[in-house]
Amino acid sequence: MKRNAPSIIETKRDFGTEEQCLTYLEKMRWPEGVRCVKCNHDKVSKFTVKESKRTKKYISKVTGQEKERKIRSRTLYQCLKPECGHQFSATANTIFTDSHLPLSTWFQAIALMCNAKKGISALQMQRDLGVSYRTAWYLNHRIRKSMEDGGPGLLTGVVEADETYIGGAYDKRRKRGPYDKQPVFGAIQRKQGENTSKVRSFPIPTNSKTVLTAAVKNTISPKADLFITDEGRGYISLGKTYRHETVNHIKLEYVRKGDPRSIHTNSIENFWSLFNRGIVSSFHKVSIKHLRRYLDEFTFRFNNRKAQDLFALVVMNLVIGTALRYAELTANPEPPSEPSGDERPHFDLPLI
Repeated sequence: MKRNAPSIIETKRDFGTEEQCLTYLEKMRWPEGVRCVKCNHDKVSKFTVKESKRTKKYISKVTGQEKERKIRSRTLYQCLKPECGHQFSATANTIFTDSHLPLSTWFQAIALMCNAKKGISALQMQRDLGVSYRTAWYLNHRIRKSMEDGGPGLLTGVVEADETYIGGAYDKRRKRGPYDKQPVFGAIQRKQGENTSKVRSFPIPTNSKTVLTAAVKNTISPKADLFITDEGRGYISLGKTYRHETVNHIKLEYVRKGDPRSIHTNSIENFWSLFNRGIVSSFHKVSIKHLRRYLDEFTFRFNNRKAQDLFALVVMNLVIGTALRYAELTANPEPPSEPSGDERPHFDLPLI
């Protein structure tokens, strides 16, 4: 079976040393040859700094305390442009620059997360990598950030939409939306020719008509060939903007019989089934605060399941992306309020 990410054995074989990891990063960042990260000059020299008994002081991003570490052997480059002369490494200006973890540990963690269809918990990552729980938890979230949904633009073609609910206790008095659960909106663009189906998903503050209408308009193009949902009241008015069809789950209608357009929401429900199984089996429960990143992880793996090299895609995202600071990760965001009137909420960041 063709894999789009290396197995843990292949990862240890191909990325077991820092030299192997740095060589891979160099080829990823500069496929046409190393260039200076400061002036972009294409003439550089390469040299190795040997390990020293001296130590280097640094401020821990986790505890905020000053610590010391040994100066390890490493490969550096120096720009040969006379007015520059800048020295840098393959990890310069990347998320790996200030990390105390060796690149081999990073690469093993990336491979584990790419191959975990139902996700991998911090406890399991701790056991697999032999690091502390806090390190594994922080590492997982930094990799998830590299998987965040930049958005393929508005979905087109035949699109299905549905919500799911995460956490909380069930209240049988409510017909839709279990009590005290976090609603999450999702939409899937069905396969078009050679292009695989694509999912967009994000938390929403409520399942009200105002919020669902805004979520749909921010996700699905009005020019979509067909827009399919269940008969939830939040979607009723969308027939004015979209070619909207519904299935009536209350009457046990899951596929519209006799309609050649395949009117159903089974595709998006299959994605929710995968996500919910991952939450229950791998994580058991997730914080509402971090829910968006878990959604991004599952969405990224799903949307890139046919990619030739998912591992390389994540590594490159980590190279060019912005770092997730520990203080940012552990900060307490203000809970959102539901928009009023015609105000359309923004879904670029977690809403709750």
